[in-house]
Amino acid sequence: MEETLAKLAHHRIVPAVIIDDASTAAPLADAMVAGGLPVIEVTLRTPDSLRALEELAAREDMIVGAGTVTSLTQLDAARRAGARFIVTPGLDDPIIRHCRQRDLLVIPGAVTPTEIMRAQNLGLSTVKFFPCHAFGGLTTIEALAGPFPSMTFLPTGGIHLENLQSFLRHPSVFACGGTWMARREWIQGGKWDAVTQACRQTVQHTNA
Repeated sequence: MEETLAKLAHHRIVPAVIIDDASTAAPLADAMVAGGLPVIEVTLRTPDSLRALEELAAREDMIVGAGTVTSLTQLDAARRAGARFIVTPGLDDPIIRHCRQRDLLVIPGAVTPTEIMRAQNLGLSTVKFFPCHAFGGLTTIEALAGPFPSMTFLPTGGIHLENLQSFLRHPSVFACGGTWMARREWIQGGKWDAVTQACRQTVQHTNA
């Protein structure tokens, strides 16, 4: 669990992708690795997402997790498919406890002081701040960092290349999530060069 968190913090970007056809998983991973971004959060929003997750998790050159996990059933399926981390849109005590009992990294959505306190009391030190833009973005994260100095955030929703560095510079932000580097339409259309270029640009912005 700690090893996976450290790897995500090293890359500082967690691409969230929607995969409609599992046959696109391999070329997508190849394109992302070529762009220097071997991290992927497969959102469980399509019938083929678990098959895609399983295929990606079998690779040794990717850090693969499951996103949009909203039930214990989905969690167990993602764990069996090989997910190394779990991302949820909200805070669910049973999912968090289930993950921690199995030493599986979980990053739940939490945007209010009450939710963050609950996550902290459940033993977590990292939460997903989603939807970031709708809940005040970096201004809100800065405000929350005061009473929760040991909590780090994964802001997602409204992050893009133009504002990425401002988020990553904040000490309470351990990584940022987004979809801009592996857009759904690019995956559907097999535009792998576009994915590689966007990943490469993202890495450059991250390291600037």
